[in-house]
Amino acid sequence: MEDEKEKIISFAAQKFMEGGFFKTTMDDLAAELRMSKKTIYKNFPSKEKLVTQVAKKILHDNSHLIDETVALKCNAVEKLFRIFQTIAKIISKINENNIKDIHYYSPESWKEIDEFRTKKMTAFLANIIAQGQKEGYFVKKKSEIIITMFLASARAIATPAFIINNRFTFLEALDEMTEILARGIMTEKGKKIFNKLKDGANK
Repeated sequence: MEDEKEKIISFAAQKFMEGGFFKTTMDDLAAELRMSKKTIYKNFPSKEKLVTQVAKKILHDNSHLIDETVALKCNAVEKLFRIFQTIAKIISKINENNIKDIHYYSPESWKEIDEFRTKKMTAFLANIIAQGQKEGYFVKKKSEIIITMFLASARAIATPAFIINNRFTFLEALDEMTEILARGIMTEKGKKIFNKLKDGANK
């Protein structure tokens, strides 16, 4: 039973990424899996429940990349820079229409994503901020406020309405947001390292 469920989730993840969460129907999945729709609904009572599980799979499949970056033996500025790059790579693989679909048509899944994002960002930012302040690369301000600023900015920008109204991509918005906030918490010593990393990445 568990293998059957995992098979549906894995296949649905691939199809949703290719065709979109909203456009891909349960009939499509059943036909290509050569499985009855009844079997799919036995495992997932609704399409929204399936979308939620797929969203969880995508999040957890990519979360180890962030964990690996946090565990690197390097200064906090480089660590933060690399995490931004990792997140950008993850987002670049996700069609923006899929994000819009989840936001509009599967609010339960969007809630799961937001909760996961909040938990993950809070953990890695707390770790990196403490390291950066100890190294003298980050200003000594309350970490709770810094983390809240990052989370609030991410929530405000990562919505379809914001992107549509401002006519740029999620990736462009993320890049601008993270650079503005990163520079805002760095000392002059930290900014010099950050500038060198940015210059190296742009070559």
